[in-house]
Amino acid sequence: MSRTQAQLVDWNDRRGFGFARLHGGSERVFVHIKSLNPHMPRPRTGDQLELEIVAGRNGRPSAVSVDVLGPATGIKASLSPHLATAALLLILLQLGLALERIPLGLASLYVSMGALAIIAYSWDKKAARVGIWRISEIKLHSIDFCGGIIGGLLAQQMYSHKRNKPQFQKSTMVIVIMHAILLGSLGAGLF
Repeated sequence: MSRTQAQLVDWNDRRGFGFARLHGGSERVFVHIKSLNPHMPRPRTGDQLELEIVAGRNGRPSAVSVDVLGPATGIKASLSPHLATAALLLILLQLGLALERIPLGLASLYVSMGALAIIAYSWDKKAARVGIWRISEIKLHSIDFCGGIIGGLLAQQMYSHKRNKPQFQKSTMVIVIMHAILLGSLGAGLF
């Protein structure tokens, strides 16, 4: 099968499917979230896709082996709130280290727990795709709470995982606020 490029013209993120249109064509191609290649970010309307087309339900064109190439030319990409929040926490950590108010052991804890969080979110995302044993949300939050929040935020963005679950995101923001207060207080010398 040959690969071709198309633009995503309609996407329902909550339901996990949408439609793409080949360049210069008028026929719509069905795209399902499960047709995305592993580690691809969730697509957005306007994204350029590289895909293979097969006959789907009722012979209609359907996409398989989809790679998200990014926004179409002329569409400005925005900074994700997850990436911005992770960057803010990382800046607080680095400032505290530079001012010698945050112990090196605490910074090491953030790095190691952040790596563990990335591994855990990656495993859970893969497990969700193939239907095998998953890591519970409470365990993911426990890793975030114990210093893995920066890695957890990065993993949520990288794997497009748990970002559309409001209750999970509320708990994540509580953990973010707690760590921001801790790092800010340490950096300001309040402890």
